[in-house]
Order: sequence, then C-alpha cells, then structure tokens
Amino acid sequence: MRNRSMGKQRRKFEPGFKQQIVQVESGLLSVSAASRKYQISGSVIDHWRRQARQGGLETVPSVREKFPEQENRELKEKLAELYLEVDHPKKLGDWLRRHKSVSTSAITAQSLTRLPKGSKS
Repeated sequence: MRNRSMGKQRRKFEPGFKQQIVQVESGLLSVSAASRKYQISGSVIDHWRRQARQGGLETVPSVREKFPEQENRELKEKLAELYLEVDHPKKLGDWLRRHKSVSTSAITAQSLTRLPKGSKS
C-alpha cells in the first residue's frame, strides 16, 4: 500500500492565475524565471501559453471561485434576517415605553401637554 503523503500531489490553478503567469512571463520574465519564481514547471507554463494562444485559458470562475460568492450572498441574507429580529423588538420596546409613560403617568398640566392631540385617556 502506497503512502499518499509521499506521492507527488497535483496542484490545481485557477484560470485567472494561469493568465497572470502567462502575461507576466510573456514580457517581463522568461519561462525559466517564472518557473523558479512561482515554483511551476516550465513545461506547464509553455502548455498554458499554447492554451492562451488558442483561447483555452478562460476567465470563467471555477466552482471554487463561485462558492464564496454564493456563501457571501447567503450570509448577507442571514445577517438581514438577524438584524430584523433584533431591530423589531427594540422598536416595539421604544414604542411601548413612549406610550406607557404618557398613558400611565399621573395627570398633571405638564403631562396633558405631552398627550397627542385628540387622544382620550
């Protein structure tokens, strides 16, 4: 049985990263310099260059890139729900305090002036 940790692992690169490497090495760095800098085989970079010339390096977001967008949208929706759950009782409490302080206090000349016009207490 072969130990998985000892075998060479294949790395997956996002299309945006591949395009960045192809663009960087196309003018500023040689293939060998880009290979050393990013620790990627020169043959892999050459392969990406051929793909780019043929239009094969697409910038369509991968599933891994789309997941954070979906997760972010779901978290924003949940945050909005929680905000309403917290905000609604606060507003209700404020409303109750305003109405309770007006309607249950002793009637004085001052409290009569604070009552809304047309209210019957």
